[in-house]
Parts: sequence; structure tokens; C-alpha cells
Amino acid sequence: MAQQAATDDQAQSEDAGAIVVTAQRREQAISDVPQAVQAISGGRLQALGIEQIDDVIALVPSATIGSTISVGSNVFQIRGVAAAETDGDPTIGFYLDNFAFSLPGRPYAPAADFYDLQRVEVLRGPSGTLYGLGSLGGTIKVLTNDPELYAVEGAARLTGNITDGGDPGGSGDAMINIPISEGKVALRAVVSYREIGGFADNAATGEDNANGASSFNGRVKLRMEPTERLMIQLAAWHNRSKQDFSNRITTADPPILDQTFGIADSRYTLLTADIAYDLDFATLLSTTGWIDNNVIVNNGGFIPGIGDFASFWPLRTKNFNEDLRLSSNGSGPLTWIVGLFYQNGETKGGQSVNLDDFPVAGQTGLATFNDNLLESEAWAVYGEFTYSLADGVIDLTAGGRYFEEERTFTENSSITFIEGNLTIPTVGIDRAKNNTFNPRFNVSIKPNDDLMIYGEVAKGFRSGAITSSSIIAGANGALGTNFENSSPPDTLWNYEAGIKWGLGDVDVAVSAYIFDWNDAQIELSPTLQSIVVPVGDVRGKGIDAEVAWRTPLPGLSLQASGNINATKIRDVIPEVGTALPWLSEGNQLPGTSKHTFTLSGNYAGTIGDGWDLMLSGRYSYRSQQQSVFNGVFAPWFGLGFARIAVEKNGLEIGLFSDNIGNAQRPITRPGGQNQVPYPRTIGISVEKRF
Repeated sequence: MAQQAATDDQAQSEDAGAIVVTAQRREQAISDVPQAVQAISGGRLQALGIEQIDDVIALVPSATIGSTISVGSNVFQIRGVAAAETDGDPTIGFYLDNFAFSLPGRPYAPAADFYDLQRVEVLRGPSGTLYGLGSLGGTIKVLTNDPELYAVEGAARLTGNITDGGDPGGSGDAMINIPISEGKVALRAVVSYREIGGFADNAATGEDNANGASSFNGRVKLRMEPTERLMIQLAAWHNRSKQDFSNRITTADPPILDQTFGIADSRYTLLTADIAYDLDFATLLSTTGWIDNNVIVNNGGFIPGIGDFASFWPLRTKNFNEDLRLSSNGSGPLTWIVGLFYQNGETKGGQSVNLDDFPVAGQTGLATFNDNLLESEAWAVYGEFTYSLADGVIDLTAGGRYFEEERTFTENSSITFIEGNLTIPTVGIDRAKNNTFNPRFNVSIKPNDDLMIYGEVAKGFRSGAITSSSIIAGANGALGTNFENSSPPDTLWNYEAGIKWGLGDVDVAVSAYIFDWNDAQIELSPTLQSIVVPVGDVRGKGIDAEVAWRTPLPGLSLQASGNINATKIRDVIPEVGTALPWLSEGNQLPGTSKHTFTLSGNYAGTIGDGWDLMLSGRYSYRSQQQSVFNGVFAPWFGLGFARIAVEKNGLEIGLFSDNIGNAQRPITRPGGQNQVPYPRTIGISVEKRF
């Protein structure tokens, strides 16, 4: 009951803007952070039925899903900074706790289960100074609960659901927290398993509900505080996701696959070590991490307009990084953080494709082979300083990050013209060394506790891509261009002004922004093989808004958020605009939506005899969104969720429904296919906490 009360209090505090976040790499109330930041507590996420990052995206103004292959291979964009469906570095930075999740040359978000979650923080706009490469459009931080040093805690949850027109599914989650030495050492372990019923029939094999999936997540944390000054925390994560065939459906309504074979598996193991030492004037912090990530996507069948295909796509990434930082303590007018970041990683593999019917170079049939190695070694130094004036009414912030990276691309690839029985191999080594400096300037004025006005200029950056020479050669031949296989980093300048205002029981946050994204690296597929190259500049402008209302009815809170934007391509290479008209001058950038909004509500109250009642619901909408692969539009899309639960003495029983209206419109149309929503589900959950 105490835990449930804490969850309710956290939800109320979240609405009030008092939730504590680490968006500026130090703890602050969210109302004191002069940035466009969302913080969604674990309790609220659970109430809204959100268990993965792709569900969080629906709550973020301007954010959408760009592409998916499987439950473990998803690509997102924030604020219209979209670049790819399957290739290139991401335009969003991802953090699992304090670890920078990065896969050189791949845009995929981490698969992470949200059971026993502390909160998710979403920073909109570039955050390259403190969070580094990839944070062009924003940064998403998944923060899990740390071990509790003084109390034994535990929880277990079971769910089951039925699916409209598909197979049933279910899940099981468990958490245990054990103090090993009270006040000194504690262990916290979490395991989660999901069984996701298939719903798309396979026309090629005759199998019903053929695209079932499953996932396993495990997480263990060991926390040690041997002295008042020293904290050491070790963690191990393991994730495994398996998808039959893929989430790319041949036809959307009804959902039909046309694949003769297919798997889409992903897994990673992550090891991290966090150390914090109090030096009185500052705290020395270190985060060391190593990840081994594997993605295998092998499938074949038929795609309208392309014909028969067979694709084999194994990828393996290993990445080590170290983030050492010194953060000021005390309450003086000057606060600061300085740091050093190092990364050494590699991604091995590539997509090999057989296209028996595809016309190219006056012939029919194309086959490509790719087993390449991309290595990245990078380092950065960064710092940010904030000085308060007029008794804390005005804060001036300035910071910067210098980043240097060397990439080595060892190529082992070939292209075969099937009709002519001609194979052209490409082997060799390409190297690229780049650097960039990324400043941030921010001014905020807070005349009272309820009002903040801020303005910001900040720069984000992303590593330059290196693409197979054979694929670049084929693309240049098809487009009439002269792209090189190595690109410099692309950078984005963001100019923003915002306001956060507490009006009694209503909290309002509005931010307006303009950004210039120069030499934007966009994924193209002129020969059905991906290249990532600078095709032009992108100019974007938009407005984000969030409103939270603690209504006069005790326990009832309502939230709304949304975005409108115009994100246009400018100065496009003429040959690209002619051959790929969806990338023509002045068009809305593919992979982005002009409008998004979300409505949600939560109610918590008592119904007698010690029972509490909890109600929650949400509806998310985004306008039409164009595929970067072939320019086909996915229409506007909306999705609803509702949940009712009762709780007593730590036992909670809930009934929920996702995709209430059984929407079947495509979410996106990646790779000439369709990503469709999971059909309407109705389920029950039972959870016990102690």
C-alpha cells in the first residue's frame, strides 16, 4: 500500500512539474530545466499500458516511428529529424541508465522492457553537448530502478490477452530486491518474458497468424556503498527478441504476408559499471560499458512492384565506451560539469539480396553480397557551466563538446547481374577521420516558482556514413550522381524559445523551434540497396505544446500534448530530386509527420473496504507519413488504449484493451511493405507487490 501511495504521489508530482530528472546530467525538478523535456514515471507508463520505447514515442510531441523489421529492430524520429529506415547512424541518442547505447552504422533503438522502471526522460532537440553523437533530434533515456539498500522488495505480474483475428498472447514479470549488507550492499534482479501472438496470414505457406513473436529481458544490479562518499554499481542486461517472418506486411487490410521464409531475431548483452565518489566540491562519476548486439533478418517472398526476393541480413555490433565526468556540488551561483568520453566499436555484416525479377542496366535480375566491417574509435571532451544572477532569477548556460572519430570500413562485397552471369567483387579498406565542435547557449528567466521563460541555441551532430563501393557505384549509375562512399558528419543547429508556466492546477509547456540541418545524410535505395549520403539541406520549424490539468475531481488528471511542424528539403541534388521525386525541392521530409497529438487521463480513488480504483486511457494521432524508400504515404493514424484496475494490500487486478478501435491503417510503409498495428487486444493482468 505504501508503494502504491508512492506511485500515486509520483504521478501527481509528475503532473505538477516536480518530478526530478537528470536531463542536464544533474538532478533537477523538471520545472527548473530550461529545455523541452518530458519525464514519464514508471507508474504512469504502467497505467497507460506502455512497456517498450516504441509505445513511449506516441506520447512525445513530434515523435513518430520511422520503420520496423521486428520487435527488436525499430527506428524513430523526433522533431522531423528523420534519415533512415534500416541504415546509417541514428538521429536520436539513446541511454540505458547512464550507458550510451550506440551501434555504429545502424539506426536501431534498444529493445528494453519497462517492468520495474523508474522513468523515461525524453529531450527534444539536439543535445550533443552533454549526450554526444546521434542526438540531432533528441535523446531518450531509460532509467531503471536501483537496488534498495534497506528493504526486501518483490513483485510479480502475469498478463494474458486475446487478439481480434489473431493468436492469444501473454507475459510474465518478476522483481526481487535483497539487501546483502544493510545500508552497504544490495541486489536487484528483474526478468520479463513476452509471448506476442501472430495475426497476419501467410499467402506463400498457407500458415495462419504467421508473424508471432517472443521476447526475454533480464537485468541484475549490484549496488555497493562501502563509505558515505563512495558508490559502486554493477549491472548486467540481457535481451532476446524473436520474430517469425517480420513486422513488414505485404498487404495491410487484411494483414497478409507473402514470404516463403523469414526470421527476424535480435539479442544483446550489456555489462556496465557506475562509480561515484564525493570530493566535497564536486562528485567524480564514471560509467563504463560494453555491449554485444546481434541482429539477424533473413526473409524471402514477394513484394508488389519488385517481384520475388530473398534477403539475408546478419549484423553483429560490439561496442565499449567510457564516460568520465566531474560534476559540481554545492548551492553557489556557479554549477558545472566537465567530462571525457571514449568509444571503440564495430559492426560486422551487411545485407545480401537476390532479386530475380528486378530490371537493372538493361538486364533482369540482380544479386548483391555484403559482409563488411565498420570500425569506429572516437573520443570527446565536453563541459557545461551555468551561472545564476539576480538571486537565481536568471541563469546563463554555456557549454561545448569537441568530438573526434576515425572510422575504418573493410569491404567484402559484390554485385551480380544474373542475366549476364557477371559478378563484380569489391574489396578494400576505406578510412575517414572527422571532428566537430558542438556548442550550446541557453538563457532562462524564472521570476517566480511557477514561471520560466528560456531561449537556446544548440548544435547536434552525427557520424559520417561509409557505404560499400559496389553499392555506391550501382546507385550512381542509376541516379546519374557522383556520390563518394564516405561522408563527413552532418550537423544541425537548433534555435528555440520556450515557456513553462504553472497556473494553479494547470501546467503548460510550449516551445517553438527552427533548425538548419546542413548536408543531411538520407538513406536512399535506388537499386533496392541502401546508401546513406548527403542529398541536400533540411529546414524545419515547429511548435511543441504540453498541458497537464489536475481537475477539481480528486484523483483525476488529464494530459494533452502535440506538435505542428514544417520540415522541408532544400538545395536537393538535382539528379536525386528527378529520380526520386519524394525528395524533391520543398517537399516535407519523408519519415516525418506534420502533426501529432496525444490525449491521456488517469484517475485514482477509493471504492471501499480498502480497495483502490485506477482508471487510465490514451489516444494518439499522427498525420500521414511518407516512406523514404519509395515515397509511398502511410495515411493518418490513431490508436486508443484503456485500462481499469483495482488494488488492495499490494494486489492489483487490471483489465485492459489496446487498439480499442481495431485500427488497421499502416503505421509506416517501409521497404515497399507495410507496418500495421497489432489488432485490438483485450487482456487481464494480476500483480502482487511486497
